[in-house]
This record gives sequence, structure tokens and C-alpha cells, in this order.
Amino acid sequence: MSDGRSIWLVSIPLMGHLGPLLQQGRELARRGWNVSVATSEEGAGAVARFPELEFINLGPSHVDREGAGRLLERVTAEPDFGRGLWLIVTALAEPWGTMYDGLSAELKRRRPDIMVVDLASTAGLDAADAAGVPFVVNNADLLTTLPAGLLPAAPHVPPVLSERSARKPLSAAATALHPLRRVLERGVVSATVGRMHNKLRRSRGLPPVDFHQRLLGRLILVNSAFGLEYPRPLPPLIRMVGPMLPEVETLPPELDAWLNDGPPVALVSFGTVSAPPSEMLRRVAQGLGSESFRALWALRADLHGELPDDRPAAVRVEAWLPQLAAVLRHPNVRVFVSHCGTNSVQESLVNGTPVVGIPLFGVQRDMAIRVEDAGVGVHLPKHRFTPADLRGAIERVMDEAYRANLPALQSSMRLAGGVTRAADLIEEAARVGVAHYAEESYGRRLADGAGSQETLEARRANSVVMPSSRWTAHSSGSVTTS
Repeated sequence: MSDGRSIWLVSIPLMGHLGPLLQQGRELARRGWNVSVATSEEGAGAVARFPELEFINLGPSHVDREGAGRLLERVTAEPDFGRGLWLIVTALAEPWGTMYDGLSAELKRRRPDIMVVDLASTAGLDAADAAGVPFVVNNADLLTTLPAGLLPAAPHVPPVLSERSARKPLSAAATALHPLRRVLERGVVSATVGRMHNKLRRSRGLPPVDFHQRLLGRLILVNSAFGLEYPRPLPPLIRMVGPMLPEVETLPPELDAWLNDGPPVALVSFGTVSAPPSEMLRRVAQGLGSESFRALWALRADLHGELPDDRPAAVRVEAWLPQLAAVLRHPNVRVFVSHCGTNSVQESLVNGTPVVGIPLFGVQRDMAIRVEDAGVGVHLPKHRFTPADLRGAIERVMDEAYRANLPALQSSMRLAGGVTRAADLIEEAARVGVAHYAEESYGRRLADGAGSQETLEARRANSVVMPSSRWTAHSSGSVTTS
């Protein structure tokens, strides 16, 4: 039964971003909130699977299916992950105006108590800010995808797209030059992404913002956990809450029987939107031929014709599986061959299956390197791996040594709190704001009874607090201010 409190969840329609918000929405609805999901009309089907959530249609994204397919083919074929990411960023900017206008119009008609906005949905962030509606930011990707101005220096943490493992220590010279490198990296992002973002804002009469600092004072929920993420200090307003994963379903009896009946199984999936080229699909198919394992390959129906006719008999190809998490949890599924999307990797590790990564675009390579550094998998370069490389990687990762490293990661993700912790923080932000996370004196004043209740409420509601300059991050993901 609803008690009248309202919350809007805002995201672009890509499931890697919308999916985590839907899980948060389900939990908040259980707690009595009126939950609405605002996204482009392409996301209507995903929202419809959650009857407790209202759909707010922000209009078409104007990215046609054929054009999106060509873009994905292009970024997958692009050998430079940085150039590929820029293609994605510019494509995501195209529907900014439609999404901003649609959300702004809805906010003029009615206002929620609070909003949760996906980090990549910049139109949602801008519309909420312009309307003066309190909002929490949800980052469904790696911690390092946050703007650099929000994070304290951490020379040992490889920057996004660097292709560097944290296992390789920095030289003394590289450590000394780290402050300069941060300045240069921030300048490049400001001159590219920041400039494009401010051009979009100007089109709606909004003032320019500093891309790296526009979210200072906002509570940011990072859907990850230390262990997979590299240890580093964090400010109090950035909270590691772990994966936002769905409840695991029961496998259909026929599929469960097939998984049980025979050698161990490697599950193969490159996500629902990726478009691997034909020659790569052929290399994968040939690499799945082995007497030591079978393969269950979830592959879009339109790509089945690209597979070789002589693919190994032990490879079962399906256009649709009921739920990857349920398959990954099966005890005879021993390896997940994945593009290393954030949600895919998290589902695999939480459900006890190590990973062979073949990252295709964006920050998937960064995730693949983290998987390897954590000792729960290996990764292969998309353009250079051979069928023998893939076969050898699968057989290697089936070794118990990789599974032995899973419990520590699973514990870290579980302790981060997941959907329950995210909902707790969102409710707290709606009830009392977020100033008390970062303002050290606030707790003492409240404990001492200093100041009127009205003054304290005003401070909670209105103050934009600069993060403290000294933090200590603990292995559990908690943060102490000093």
C-alpha cells in the first residue's frame, strides 16, 4: 500500500543502465513508494516487466535500430577502445534534447519527492538540477568512470582505458608525474566530453558547468565493490553499494537436465546489443570444440547465420535463455565467456563462475583486466585471439584455483549491500538530505542540541558540501572521515 511518497528513476533505455534502476525501483515499491521510471519509449518493454512501476515516456531516442546496429558493428571493429568509447558517447548525446524536454515537461506537471538518475543519462541530471528536484546519482559502471574531479588522487589505480594492470607497480617517475597526468586527463575530457555537454546545455538556455565538478555535493551510488575494484580512498558522498542484480529464477527442467548430463559447460554470451563480426564468431565457434567441456551459447537470432556449418557438435546455440544468472549458478557451468559488461561479470562472480573475457568496446577491457587481477578469470584481445587461445583459456579457468578466489569477492559484494543498501541510502537522502555525510561538524551540533530544528533542516536541504580532503577506505567498502 502506497503512503504517498514518490520517486522517479531516470535512465537511457540501455539495460546496462536501466536494469539496475529497475531493481532499485522494485525494492522501493515494496517499501511503499510510488515509483515511476522515466526513459525513452524504447525502454517501455523493460519497465512493463515490473507492474509495480509506472512508465513515464520521454519520447523516442531517434536512434533507429539499423543505425544502432551499424554503430555497434563499428565500435566492435574499432581496435582503439578510446575511439570506440568516443563514438558511443557522441551517439548517446543525440537524444539529449528529446529526453531533457520530455522530463522537464513532466516535472512542470508534477514533482517527485526525490529522483535517482543514471550517471550516463546527462539529460536527466540536467533536468533534475534545473527543476530543483533533489536527486541521487546511480553509477552502473566502474568506479573510475566517475569524473576525475570527484575522486581523490590514487596513483596506483590505472586510469580508465589505460590497458594497465594494477599488479604492475608504477615507477617512481610515473608516481611523481601523476598530478600532472591528472591535470592533462581532466583537460582532455573537459575539451571533448565537457565541451559537447555544455553545447547541449546552451541549446536549452542552461549555463555552462564544469564537467568534473558538476556533481559535487550529490550522493553517488556506485554499483560495485572493492575486491573487484582496486582499493582507493573515497569521499563520503560516493558509496560503493555492490551489484544491482535480479532475483535468480528456476531453470526450465529440459535445460537443467542438459546442463547436468555430460562434461562441464562453458556459457558464452556477448550481451544483447553487441555485434561481433562474422570472423570473430567463427573463431569463437572453432574455439569451443573440446572433449573436456561443452558450450551453451546465447546468441542473437540474427547472428546465427554467421556461424560456420561445421561448428562442434557439443555447442548448443540458443537465441534466448530464461536468465543468465540461473545458468551461471548451475554447478556444472564452470566458465563464462563474456564481453565483460559490468552486469554480466557481476552476475557471473556472484553466482560462482569465473570468467574468460573477450572485451568488445567501452570500458569492458578495464573490467576484464580487473577480473584477471582478482584471479577470477583471464581475458583475450578481441582481434588477435585464435581458436586455440580460447580453448586453452576456458580449460585453464576451469581449474579450481580460479574458483578458490571467488569467495572473497562474493563476500565483498554481499557486504556492500546491493539493492537493499541502495534503497536505504535513497530513502535516507529523501528524508534528511546528504549534508551530514560530508560535514563533520553537523553530527556534533545535532548531538549537542545546538541550533534550531528549522536551521538544521535548512542546512540539510540546501547546503552543497565540498567533500573532505582526507578519507580512509577500508576493505569492506566503508569510509572513515578524518
